[in-house]
Amino acid sequence: MNMNIIIASDNDSTLALWEAHLSPLAEVSFTKERAAHIEADAVVIAGVYAFERYGGRPNTTAAQIVTNVTGDGLPGVVIIPPSLPVILNSEKRPVVHPDYTEMSPAYYAISHTLKVIDALNAEGEQVVRRVIFSLPLLGMNNPRDASTPSSVRQAIEEHLTETDT
Repeated sequence: MNMNIIIASDNDSTLALWEAHLSPLAEVSFTKERAAHIEADAVVIAGVYAFERYGGRPNTTAAQIVTNVTGDGLPGVVIIPPSLPVILNSEKRPVVHPDYTEMSPAYYAISHTLKVIDALNAEGEQVVRRVIFSLPLLGMNNPRDASTPSSVRQAIEEHLTETDT
């Protein structure tokens, strides 16, 4: 993969939880530094935090790459992961598509994010070697949620397996 994933959180308990789940992966490092202070090629930000500031719009099938021209200190490449596909139920309310109800939203988001980074790197114009997963900006900063780091680890491990073959 030749990519370093930097997990950033301002919460010691959250960082410890993520380290417990992901520290065996050599490609992953951890920091309490704010994302704006980390030297990296890209940052991954949930749409709820990214759309207004950087552009893009909700997408359920692919991660989006937008250019950061705000001068806010974050990398120039912002990657917005997709959310699980949604349909309207009989009451016309949005619900997760039945094909995806068993899938972790974090797994879906990160697996699609890693695929779009590979595609960007294959194009060769901009190469992403260091990417920040800012847990607060991803909505993944809960120190009591062990399922999210576990799902992210699964997505990273599967991606490593796919790219090694």
